[in-house]
Amino acid sequence: MTNIAFVAPFFSENMRHCLACFADLPGVRLGVITQEDESRVPSDVRERISAHYRVPDASVAEQIAEGARGIRQQLGGLDRLESYLEMLQVPIAEARDALELPGMGGQVARNFRDKNVMKDVLRAADVPVARQALVHTAEDARGFVDQVGYPIVLKPLAGLGARDTMRVTDDASLASALNTLLPSASNPIQAEEFVTGEEHSFEAATIDGEGVWSSSVRYLPSPLKVIENAWMQYCVLLPSEIQEPHVANFAPIHKKALAALGLENGISHMEWFLREDGTPVVSEVGARPPGANIMPLIEAAHGADPWQAWAQLVVNRKWELPARQYAAGCVFLRAMGGASTVRAVEGAKAMQDEVGELVVSAKLPTPGQPRSTHYEGDGWVIVRHAETAGVVAAMRAVLANVKII
Repeated sequence: MTNIAFVAPFFSENMRHCLACFADLPGVRLGVITQEDESRVPSDVRERISAHYRVPDASVAEQIAEGARGIRQQLGGLDRLESYLEMLQVPIAEARDALELPGMGGQVARNFRDKNVMKDVLRAADVPVARQALVHTAEDARGFVDQVGYPIVLKPLAGLGARDTMRVTDDASLASALNTLLPSASNPIQAEEFVTGEEHSFEAATIDGEGVWSSSVRYLPSPLKVIENAWMQYCVLLPSEIQEPHVANFAPIHKKALAALGLENGISHMEWFLREDGTPVVSEVGARPPGANIMPLIEAAHGADPWQAWAQLVVNRKWELPARQYAAGCVFLRAMGGASTVRAVEGAKAMQDEVGELVVSAKLPTPGQPRSTHYEGDGWVIVRHAETAGVVAAMRAVLANVKII
């Protein structure tokens, strides 16, 4: 029997699904460390959970360790401490170290979460990365501009996706970004030279330091462009080809980067650019399952749940995912017009009439709900087709028909 403590601060839909994937594995007893009372455990997972421990703050390493000890006492032992939430990686790793549990330790977790440390580690391993600097003051930022010139990018050290990532093009936008991010001695931020080119991801499953599976999506357009242009709709494309030529050429760099950062077991998500001259640049690496609906795209393309495959990897060091059968794409839909709420959803029937047979799933907003401030917007549609070109055409049909205002 394998006893697992899973850190689930709150029970979102995705968290409930992830807990079920672990609980359904043969020979697993699952305990949950959470900020929720036991009565708040959702009914669809309650019977699958063998232990519960409530903590005031599931982002604090000492409280996670306390919860793990409580789960260990309830289950009569503890083999693993896990979660998929990126912002919890360092405290969970520190709790593992304190309890001498297997899995990613504190130093490796910091390699992935601290963007400045990450770039230093990758550069030392001869992995191509953008020039960067740690910024504590406005003078630090201006000094970096003097070195590399405008434009630059400023972002938090432990950012999630492209949240709070800002392109700085002149002295005025530098002052504005600094006022937003507020760097200080206790809250440094990351400055990077601005890299242009096609933006891609590289997802991989790693067991004992060796890659056993990989995949790559294209961002259309890049998240930063979407952030900067409120009218743009964000799309993610998973081609039918497992490794297109540019991805195959990048694979050795990806392998070198993961080895340098220290990942032994797990799923990783790397973002990288292919510049116009054909050279690659690694942007960021996360030691966790990807966001941006990439996991549902993988499920649509492979016909199996990658969350279940990840749980199997974590528990049994096995990766089981069928061969890819389709290309898949996600269209994220943003409300237009600047209102604080969604006023209407137009064109859903026209989309259904044109490409309904290709739609795998969709989540459209309800008129009256608050408008999202995130670049992924207020709703999404996932499509699939046997060929990449078919998915591209379907995504264009979604964009042409569906309007959120």
